[in-house]
Amino acid sequence: MRKTPNISLRDKSLLSSFPADPDTATRAFQLDGQETIHAVCPNSKCHKIYPPTFLDRSPIPIYPTYCSHKEFNKGSECGTRLTRPKLFGNVNIEVPIKRFVTFSFKDFVARLTARPSFEDLMDAPRSVTQEDEQMRDIFDGQFLQHFKGPDGLAFRSDIQAGRYCFSLCVDFFNPFTNKQAGKKVSVGIISVVCISLLASLQYKPENMFLAGVVPGPNEPPLTAINHYLTPLIDEFSVFWDPGVKFSQTFNYPEGRLILCALVLVICDLLGARKTAGFAACSHEYFFSICLCARSRHGYKNTDYHNWTRRTNTGCREAANRYWNASSPDARLEEFNKTGIRWSELLRLPYFDIARCVVVDSMHNLFLGLIKEHFMGILGIGLPTYHERPVISLTFWCATRNIVQL
Repeated sequence: MRKTPNISLRDKSLLSSFPADPDTATRAFQLDGQETIHAVCPNSKCHKIYPPTFLDRSPIPIYPTYCSHKEFNKGSECGTRLTRPKLFGNVNIEVPIKRFVTFSFKDFVARLTARPSFEDLMDAPRSVTQEDEQMRDIFDGQFLQHFKGPDGLAFRSDIQAGRYCFSLCVDFFNPFTNKQAGKKVSVGIISVVCISLLASLQYKPENMFLAGVVPGPNEPPLTAINHYLTPLIDEFSVFWDPGVKFSQTFNYPEGRLILCALVLVICDLLGARKTAGFAACSHEYFFSICLCARSRHGYKNTDYHNWTRRTNTGCREAANRYWNASSPDARLEEFNKTGIRWSELLRLPYFDIARCVVVDSMHNLFLGLIKEHFMGILGIGLPTYHERPVISLTFWCATRNIVQL
């Protein structure tokens, strides 16, 4: 540190450009991924999101003032106000009333492939079926063994390009408490995991990707969750075809083409139904895997050999009919026929909506619901209750009648 207060112009320039807060330093040194703040329509039935635009090199984001979303082609615009004025110094700037923050999946893949040994782990063969034919890895399943890339070849056959598989989780939670009862406030997270990594590495926080945080205080209704999935699906669409060419990775300093596929959705039961567009358990077609009808088969039918399994083609056709319906009543009619709504996942041409949606059983273990169901409701595992013998008593009442207990 210099003792004289007189410093040169060069030093003054250096000090003036020195980061004054952590956010500025993070951006200057590119220590974190790119984030985008979307304006969310505050209308509880809409939830349409709008990314910012910028004029020339101005850092001030510009958002539409009002929501222009139309649920139907012939319907009217939502018209809900998206922004409010906020004073910064002497300048009034329109800022979003409700915000949705997303992060760049491209940045995440760049950081993942820049780490030592990670490309080797993700490129390594993963077909490890043993002689006893027990499946110990997700790549032992038929879907990924026969999964083909956009060129029609096996997805993992090209050693020149990195081809990686990912899973998606959409989960809502109460930020104030984990308890099931009480006032409900819900905030959602959209996270992605690279299943091309070893299972022991997949769910480490540093290896997971937070795609976005869905604002509360309530969950988006029905198909409104699709608005929050749109930015992520847009990126996966580019990563599928034509892929993204990175200028440099750890193993390929000259650059490498990376292809990524979202092949799995892992949520709890409610999250899986809402994300994939399937009906709730109370619907006539309550099952997301098979066409079991509640009025014909009921919940007690366990003869799964005779169940009619849903197909990807059938689900997509039903979802398209729902999407192309011209009114709420027409959509409800289509939905009641099949129990399927439109989902943003269907924009991915390779995604099999009938096979790639998995209910996360770990929620039951983490929240203790299995214990409550078996012990609190069914009474399994509770100590045996031994009734005390009844003592027979005989006494005289005032009316001189004998009463025996």
